[in-house]
Amino acid sequence: MRIGIAGLGLVGGSLGLALRLHHDVIAFDPAGTGEIAAAEDLAGLLPAELVIIATPLDTVVPTLAALAPLAGTAVLLDVGSVKREVARFAETAPAAARIVGGHPMAGSTVSGLGAARADLFTGRPFLLIPTARSDDAAMALAGEIARAVGAVPTVLSAELHDRAVARLSGLPLLIARALATAGAEFADLAGPGFTDMTRLAGTPKALAEAMLAGNADQIRVALREFRVTLDAAERELG
Repeated sequence: MRIGIAGLGLVGGSLGLALRLHHDVIAFDPAGTGEIAAAEDLAGLLPAELVIIATPLDTVVPTLAALAPLAGTAVLLDVGSVKREVARFAETAPAAARIVGGHPMAGSTVSGLGAARADLFTGRPFLLIPTARSDDAAMALAGEIARAVGAVPTVLSAELHDRAVARLSGLPLLIARALATAGAEFADLAGPGFTDMTRLAGTPKALAEAMLAGNADQIRVALREFRVTLDAAERELG
């Protein structure tokens, strides 16, 4: 199978390393972070049976919009961490477009192509989100790709995905930041418990801020729920 990849950060690079073991992979990386690739550059990824959009989160939908009129029968699979915006775009995308949302639940506090590794997704959930432009064959192909990189495909709606990721990624990031700030005075005394719990505070700023902004409403709900839990814990102290 020929697979195109737009974006060569940690996720795109790791997908490329894993997929090229068994497939013909052609990749393209925009000039810089936050840059939207030109249509003529994206066209170089075609013809392909599948094009993976692994660009920075705030450029995913513009990249999909540039690719959709060019892709023909190719499936477009984005791997960003927020999905409702992708689902909304798909509702107005060209009728022939085939768009599946995806999100491998794997990552690192180290970003960039230099941190990519072929085993990043092994045993990890690979969330797949059907859209108004997904068909059965497109979903099946996306699932095949997830399994090809060692991940476990799991189908969710865009709404449920963003609710889950708010609690599994956004909330832990904010808690890690808060813990790191609270313990900063004594950080040089910290053992592995503290360092393990604050590791997420080192998430690259651009990646973290895009994810928090893109899913802010659901993260606010998760924060309110967490405050209830904290209040209950404080009461238990007597």
